[in-house]
Amino acid sequence: MCGVTVGVKDIIDVAGLPTRNGSDACRDADPARSDAPIVNALRRAGAMIIGKTTTTEFAFTDPTDCRNPYDLARSPGGSSSGSGAAVAAGVIDVALGTQTAGSLCRPAAYCGAVGFKPSFGLLSTCGVTPLAPSFDTVGIIARSVDLAERAFQEMYPAHLASASKDVNQCTTASLLLDKTIGVAPETMEAFQRGADEMGRISADLVELELDLDIPGVIACHRTVMNREAYSAHGHLLATGHILLKPKFLAGLRTGAAIAENEAEAASSRLSETKSAFWDRMSAVDIILTLPVPDGAPLLGGTTGVQDWLTPWTVFGGPLICLPWGGDSLGRPKSIMLAGHPGEEATLLCMARVLEEQSPGLPRPLLPQD
Repeated sequence: MCGVTVGVKDIIDVAGLPTRNGSDACRDADPARSDAPIVNALRRAGAMIIGKTTTTEFAFTDPTDCRNPYDLARSPGGSSSGSGAAVAAGVIDVALGTQTAGSLCRPAAYCGAVGFKPSFGLLSTCGVTPLAPSFDTVGIIARSVDLAERAFQEMYPAHLASASKDVNQCTTASLLLDKTIGVAPETMEAFQRGADEMGRISADLVELELDLDIPGVIACHRTVMNREAYSAHGHLLATGHILLKPKFLAGLRTGAAIAENEAEAASSRLSETKSAFWDRMSAVDIILTLPVPDGAPLLGGTTGVQDWLTPWTVFGGPLICLPWGGDSLGRPKSIMLAGHPGEEATLLCMARVLEEQSPGLPRPLLPQD
């Protein structure tokens, strides 16, 4: 990693820099005394920690002032907004982010970068400000699959000993979990082209249709997320609510009204759904899907479609987004691969092969250009 430049989402501790969590409530935070372990691992490997990248407030959904480098009138996504934008703009090689619902894969997809979310619990969240510990996962946004994997193996050395299946012998499937959200025609075209390429690489590719209660998964996820956010940050309602942004403030107030047994019941339902999903996928090695149904939205009150990614986060396996050309508006398109929990090696191997077939995506023209 010598010479590789790294940005760190500002909910992750970097020695000597304050962790402000994208919030005015933390504007007077003292500098962190030490690196989070994941940052320390990259620094020891020779990476250059350049600084912090912007985040939505406490990694929730209030948009930041950050812009999408492909169109400054559009959102970079969130909550790892600055991580996606900085990598896409060529400011840094790699950025650390987190995902609790769709917070890493969405900015990677909207900004035309590689976004890699490992399995839940694989990377340390010590030194990372929590949002909902049942889902919070550290991940990587990078210029390439190779850079993402190199950063991952420094933070998780056990990956070096992981054996990958032969991707030519993998059984693969294409699957869109939620068809109630319309997919833009150009995005669907990218999905179909990705399926064609993966079908040529793998031993077999099947198109799946599953009857899943996606609205129920999303509702249970929100119940747990809001309750855990309140458990972590509810004190701000008494001492700092006037400094909080409206969506995070509303999330905390919602969480305060959720009884502990209600959150536990929602968590149990999610665990059952996760187990049932992977049981259904027992014969499938890698799933091709989409991280977002359309390109980046215009700046406004949203960081994009979150619910599209929430079930994949609940399922807990590794995810990787690959840039897949651009649409007629110049916005990046992206496809996503999903793997069984703990199967990072096979997923990354397939991603490297598929990356070689990716349609070209020119670098964004920035104001100084």
